[in-house]
Amino acid sequence: MIALIDIGGTQIKYGILNEETQDMTPIGKVNTNTAEKDFSLLNRLYSVIEKIGRDYLIDGIAISSAGIIEPTTGEVLHANNNIPNYINTKIKQNVEEIYNVPCSVENDVNCALLGEIHFGNLQNIQHALMITIGTGIGGSIFLDGKVFHGSSFSAGEIGYSYLGDDNIETVASTRALVNKVRQRTGNFEIDGVWIFEQAKQGNVICIEEIDKFTEALLKIIINNISLLNPEVVILGGGIMEQKEYLSEKVNQKFNLYKNHYVKHRTKIHFATLGNQAGMLGAYQHFKEEQLKEK
Repeated sequence: MIALIDIGGTQIKYGILNEETQDMTPIGKVNTNTAEKDFSLLNRLYSVIEKIGRDYLIDGIAISSAGIIEPTTGEVLHANNNIPNYINTKIKQNVEEIYNVPCSVENDVNCALLGEIHFGNLQNIQHALMITIGTGIGGSIFLDGKVFHGSSFSAGEIGYSYLGDDNIETVASTRALVNKVRQRTGNFEIDGVWIFEQAKQGNVICIEEIDKFTEALLKIIINNISLLNPEVVILGGGIMEQKEYLSEKVNQKFNLYKNHYVKHRTKIHFATLGNQAGMLGAYQHFKEEQLKEK
């Protein structure tokens, strides 16, 4: 059995996968608890592994994590302040030394992409771009059948790019959408779910801000399609669960893309695996790393 762990700044999700049947079972989630005194992500991770180990015989540990990850050594090269003292953490080395089973670690968006491609309905895809929309914006690039990491393992970090003078996270993230609706309505208790519910009921402010959000998102998509020429762009993150409302708007704006040759050969795909994508992709990366070692 392979333990699957998805480390985020807010929560750590975990589950187990039976390699014989390829069945994955989500087990639970715990708060990352980064605010506690003397916080150690490794200690938090160990407690999750030991929880899994009480009920299952663990043969390997596959980890998806926020941050820029060296995918072979499993070291955190860079991370924001959501997880204190995370940079330079040697996750793979420490886990293998303590639990004496193979461990792999990969960036969370790269894992989400691997999950959607290998366990969703995109198995024959060789070139893909994934964009995840949440508090920020993440990305992952899949070229010639494998994740493209770049020279410093940070390829796909779309959230650092710009649209005009604006960082794209300030115009095309869920946080940006919520902040703009809050400012226009004066209601600072609302969230993304409220905004879409109101838009469906005809709230003009919510409709207008969703349209602006969608337009900014499509500029990001078109810029990256022009550069990378993927077969498919996968849209993930919590806001993309609003597929019923967003799909038509996204496709209408994508139809304005002027390179008709490329447009008709590129699909916009809403992610289907939800929170399970990262853990399933972590397992795919684990398999690939094990094959390399053999």
